[in-house]
Amino acid sequence: MVKHITHATLLILLAASAVGAQQTGAPKQLLLPGSINATAGSVGALEPGNEIGSATIEQGVAPWQRGAISLVGFVDLTLRADSQGYVWNNTTPYVAGVKLVAAGSFGVLQAAAGVAGDLHSSYQGDVTRATYLSYWTAWQRAVNSRFPGNVWATSGTVTPREPGNWITAAHVEQGVTAWRHRAVAVVPFAGVTGGTDTEGYSWNNRGLLDGGVKVVTSIKGTVVHVGVAQRVDRAWNGGPTRSAPVWFVNLWTGWTPRVLR
Repeated sequence: MVKHITHATLLILLAASAVGAQQTGAPKQLLLPGSINATAGSVGALEPGNEIGSATIEQGVAPWQRGAISLVGFVDLTLRADSQGYVWNNTTPYVAGVKLVAAGSFGVLQAAAGVAGDLHSSYQGDVTRATYLSYWTAWQRAVNSRFPGNVWATSGTVTPREPGNWITAAHVEQGVTAWRHRAVAVVPFAGVTGGTDTEGYSWNNRGLLDGGVKVVTSIKGTVVHVGVAQRVDRAWNGGPTRSAPVWFVNLWTGWTPRVLR
């Protein structure tokens, strides 16, 4: 029954977006923003010897825009798996809903509401509500600058496997371009990530400190980061501080085509 509800929800959202584009009152131009974000690498001291990979694809429809603000109906789907077969790392979560997006020189701010579920065979739960705020900004693209960096933060109920648990996480990173040739840059960097939640789960209440070096390039709008780092892991509940080397590959690409009525 849950699977039927899930699939019906996704189809209704997609159908409503398509119908809205065809209605007489629809805007002359309809934006179809989407993106793919993929990452692979080692987890570090929290899960020694474990490698994990994930890919998220999101497609949206923006029937209304005014200046830097837009209303977007969206569906995103994530495929996640690891080398150790842990249940919490082998998931297929999705979120479908609407969000208000403000984008400009200040970054990207989003407020979203909808439903979340998990299509993986190991998930036995129901479709849950999803509500979150997120923010992202970056300064000076790594390929073209000496001091690239970025900040992101997210806060809300985002995973169906922890329904009702309000999770907040934030990250800040600063790099220095040591070498650059055309579209390739070598960037030593340091980054800090921290998180907390309302349920007090140890895996959400911890901090990470990364220091390492990465190669950054941009290929036809697709940004790729490949690097290694030493990661220090500290739980907020006073657990031991652990450290381990990690490797990572990150890829991001996005699109925003315009469709005429």
